[in-house]
Amino acid sequence: MTRATLPATSTRGTVRTLGAVTASLLSIPLGLSLAGGSASAALAASVPPPPTKPLPQELDIAPKYQEGYRCLSGDLPGPTAFAKLLNSTYGTHIYGINRTCAAEHGEGRALDWMNNAYTADGLELGNAITRWLAAPDSEGRPGAMARRFGINYIIWNRQMWRAYDPGRGWAPYSGVSPHTDHIHISFTWDGAYQRTSWWTGKALTSVELTGPISGATAPVTTTTPAMTATGYPLLKRGDTHKDLLIAQGALGITKDGSFGAGTEAAVSSFQSSKGVPVTKELDNATWTKLIQLGLVPARNGGSTTTTSPLSAYVNTVIQRGSKGAAVVALQRALNLTADGSFGPGTEAKVKAYQSSKGISPTGIVAASTWKALMGTAPAATTTSPLAAYAKVVLSRGSTGPAVVALQKALALTADGSFGPGTETKVKAYQTSKGISPTGVVAASTWAALMGQSSTGTPTSTTPPAPSATTTEFTAYKSTVLRTGSKGTAVRVLQAGVGGLAVDGAFGQATAAGVIAFQKVVGLSATGVVDRATWDRVELKVHPLLPYWNKVLKRGSTGTVVKALQKALHLTADGSFGPGTEAAVKAAQSRAKLASTGVVATLTWKAIEKQI
Repeated sequence: MTRATLPATSTRGTVRTLGAVTASLLSIPLGLSLAGGSASAALAASVPPPPTKPLPQELDIAPKYQEGYRCLSGDLPGPTAFAKLLNSTYGTHIYGINRTCAAEHGEGRALDWMNNAYTADGLELGNAITRWLAAPDSEGRPGAMARRFGINYIIWNRQMWRAYDPGRGWAPYSGVSPHTDHIHISFTWDGAYQRTSWWTGKALTSVELTGPISGATAPVTTTTPAMTATGYPLLKRGDTHKDLLIAQGALGITKDGSFGAGTEAAVSSFQSSKGVPVTKELDNATWTKLIQLGLVPARNGGSTTTTSPLSAYVNTVIQRGSKGAAVVALQRALNLTADGSFGPGTEAKVKAYQSSKGISPTGIVAASTWKALMGTAPAATTTSPLAAYAKVVLSRGSTGPAVVALQKALALTADGSFGPGTETKVKAYQTSKGISPTGVVAASTWAALMGQSSTGTPTSTTPPAPSATTTEFTAYKSTVLRTGSKGTAVRVLQAGVGGLAVDGAFGQATAAGVIAFQKVVGLSATGVVDRATWDRVELKVHPLLPYWNKVLKRGSTGTVVKALQKALHLTADGSFGPGTEAAVKAAQSRAKLASTGVVATLTWKAIEKQI
């Protein structure tokens, strides 16, 4: 399978990056844009009707959420065929399926179909496709087409729809990627193997597959393993289970969720070295030893003397933007609606709880907060002196009192200058705490230094939840970049600065481009991208950003009206009169927004794109 990193898409001269999507690419003409390129040029004001075919009256089952945790290779036939069906109906778009060890993508059963929500046509098309899949049929059965394709859930343009919980409707989605450059469609295993009615002509009324197919047609036998007294399952060679990821991580081997020869050898070696009967299985004695050594979280009491269901998460660090079972457990403990999404409401409740327990109110839930919730830790009597710096981001080159505090916490000479020695010490400390060893000190590292976290889920600074002023830069403003940096943040930077190759590698050319940009905007020309540089790059791409949360209408006056008029190429007299209203309505019409003449967030963004 050929793999390539998807290119950026360009909109009116401003490059918007895709993010870290590695995908199987169709054979398409060079230069085809992610919004459909030459194919989408034929997209008229109305979207083509969706594909149809004779289908049975009976409707396919909507299975529970089928979590992806295996590390497999290859694109499964269901997502592949569905992508081709979309392309044949709506014009050729790039698509991607398998990505290494990335939830359902890692199992070859999640599709990213590239489409740009920042263009009027792209937004219209994406909405039409996703609403077609999620809509009820003539009998009022929700998500009828999604069920016929075997679709588990859909994410598009900051919203998520779940076939297994259609009553929630299109709910806000606040993950790291806003999914504004692609539609994410996750398939059930039966959908991934085309066992549903769209492909077979017969409704699938019971779940047949909960894992990959072995060989040409024989499904893997799926069994529910017996539970040991530790709360972990009895696992042996040939089994697949998400708890294998925990054990494999503890044993220092590849985490793929499958009990193969390598896992068996590692288990046998562990048992032999720790005086556990060598059964070559993850049995009760082996899990118990792993818990006693602190290598896996305790369940059902384990070595922590508590039977709290929260004990499984005591070594997990979560914060705003996190999702999943740990968030559900937290929300239940705080008597919140358990939707599994750590948003502003959950963060506010966490901060209030931390304050009530004498814990520094960072909003980050780590060991000390979990233990307080379980009632196994005494309330803190003092606030850490590091709490004042919990939101400060430090990196090599930083100076000042925050660096002094950091150096004291790391038992270094506190000279207030973040040099190579401090960076080396920070990386070593981050490694020891299970935090990605970037050398950049942000929220998760401060939390660990304050004793709020221990070895657990690696974290990085979590981007804030989407708001009226969220842009493609928001998630990376606390990320410091310099020569040698790599990844999505670098691509976003390169696209924003302009005139640079958007390759995700911060080399000499990128450094030179950053220095030139910093000089133009009056910043210190260091070549290091800090918060101030991110802010200026953001303003370069989004010059109307300061006004996105302002509402204007006929009769408004002032400097904000002048800014609007300049963007509309009108005489900037600061008075919102009939002429300004007419120009606003025309801009709204071009953007396919309701022509109200009232300027709010969507209209500001639309006008910005038309400058």
